[in-house]
Order: sequence, then structure tokens, then C-alpha cells
Amino acid sequence: MSKRKTSVITAGLLASVLFAASPALMASNSSGNYGDGQRGNQRDMTEMCDNLREGKGRFNMEERQAEMAERREAMAERLKLNEEQRGTWNEIHEENRQQHEKRMAKMQSKMKKRCDRPKR
Repeated sequence: MSKRKTSVITAGLLASVLFAASPALMASNSSGNYGDGQRGNQRDMTEMCDNLREGKGRFNMEERQAEMAERREAMAERLKLNEEQRGTWNEIHEENRQQHEKRMAKMQSKMKKRCDRPKR
């Protein structure tokens, strides 16, 4: 057999082995809602409902808005925006914040319904 044919066959075998092994490696962690899988950062539903009722964590809007304002201000400083540009910058972010609030209100109403449902 020539060297070229051997290389092509070897490359084909290697590719097929890698292709066959990859689903087995990836399937172990990607299907669950909790743990180290694809959605590993999802919390337990009871903890999430408690945080919603108490306004803690991702449901603490004042704290999150303060953090975002701080980040936007730091970004504006790094960009060295003048007053006119900063006004436009603030308008854009205010519009984004209002849109985000609308989405969050919808999400929170869904979460309240989900949290108020009795467990099966």
C-alpha cells in the first residue's frame, strides 16, 4: 500500500473514532437540569421561589441596577465620552433598562405562578 492510501485510511479511522466517541462523552452531563451539565448553574426551584419572595439574589432589583450603573459609568470613563456622547449613552441605557424591566415583569409573573402551584 502506498503511503498516501495509508494516511487517508488512518485519518478516516481517526475521524470516525472521534466522531463515535464524542456523543458518549457529551451525553453524560448535558441532559440534567442540575449539577455540572449544560444547565449547571440552575438552582433548586424551592430556593429560587424563596429568593423571589424575599427579593434576594437575582430578584434584588435595586442592587442589580446599582451594579449596572457602576459598570456603565466605568465603561463611559474608559471610552472618554464627552457630555453630548454621555447623554446619548445614558439615553440608550435607559431605554435598554426599561425594556429589561418589561421582560423581567413578565418573567416574574410566570415565576410567581410557578411558585404558587402546589408540588406534584
